[in-house]
Amino acid sequence: MRIAFSGASGTGKTTLATWVSETYGIPVNPIGSRSVSQAMGFKTPYGVDAAGKRAEFQRRLVTEKVAWEASHDSFVTDRTTFDNIAYTALHDVHSIDGALMEAAIEGAHRYERIFLCPVHLFCDPGTDPARVKSRTYHELFEALAFGLVKQHVWLWTHMLECSKLNARQIELENILGAPRQ
Repeated sequence: MRIAFSGASGTGKTTLATWVSETYGIPVNPIGSRSVSQAMGFKTPYGVDAAGKRAEFQRRLVTEKVAWEASHDSFVTDRTTFDNIAYTALHDVHSIDGALMEAAIEGAHRYERIFLCPVHLFCDPGTDPARVKSRTYHELFEALAFGLVKQHVWLWTHMLECSKLNARQIELENILGAPRQ
């Protein structure tokens, strides 16, 4: 299985990816904004922006994510490569070039299933003071990310229809099949 979740911050992607990993026994992709920002010498991804290094950060994030996923037969990830492109578009659109888009498309084509986690069903940005709280921002992100997913890999996408965690888990099991014992 090669599974990805797509959606704005606070829509339950990481919780669902962790559940899929534990339930189906497949690894979670560890490459994410925190690991890449720390590899670049910053404590958090917010430090990357403050230093004006978003373009370098996003390029590394996408290429390292794609490389890790290409080296694994099975995995689950809490962000598609198009989620990364959508964030880049919102914050530094001029840093997206053809090579970065090709890397994102190549990475997305490895996913066997993409589960879309819509803002209107569930969005809790939490208490992180640096995280954007604007619903409009999250809806704009969603439009960009979901649009890219649907344009390039729409055959393998599933819109999660439930807002409650246990209902989402049942929905995932119905699509992925019962976990092996």
